[in-house]
Amino acid sequence: MSRSEELHSPIRKMLAMSVLESERLVLRQFCQDDLADVISWKGVSNEQRSQQAQEFLDFCFQSYRRWGMGPWGMLYKEDQKMVGSCGFCRIDFKTNIGEVNYYVADRYRKQGLATEALQVVIRFGFQDISLAEIRATCTMDNKSSERIMQKAGMQFVRIISSKIAEDRTDSEKLYAITPL
Repeated sequence: MSRSEELHSPIRKMLAMSVLESERLVLRQFCQDDLADVISWKGVSNEQRSQQAQEFLDFCFQSYRRWGMGPWGMLYKEDQKMVGSCGFCRIDFKTNIGEVNYYVADRYRKQGLATEALQVVIRFGFQDISLAEIRATCTMDNKSSERIMQKAGMQFVRIISSKIAEDRTDSEKLYAITPL
């Protein structure tokens, strides 16, 4: 184990994937049994969906093994379907700043589920792992994602540039929240 890994070992233990819950959602680790639900998220051909869904689950499993944490699956209590994901895509342990992202399958959108999941993850970030700030970004034209961040209590910070390809950058809106 490297010196850096030793220093972050207690933090990694804190990051163990807790099961989080809200009124309508259970946020938990993905498992292979979730594949059928994840396949149903996107509107592409069956073969592409299966491959993309398995790649996403493999990414989650690798994150759980490597970091002790990864995306939480959003299990909708009403129908017991995995309807999306929410979690920390980055945590800077030097500054204690985390960045979150979220996704909800099309047919479950406009019900407040992303906001509900984001609020639970934000609470976990502040209460359980003592983050100093939590951030999220959205593209300039993604009004739905921006509204989710606002409803979760995040405040607009500034416009940032992101590299989206070797020869291309794009602007995004940065939102953040700090503990009360």
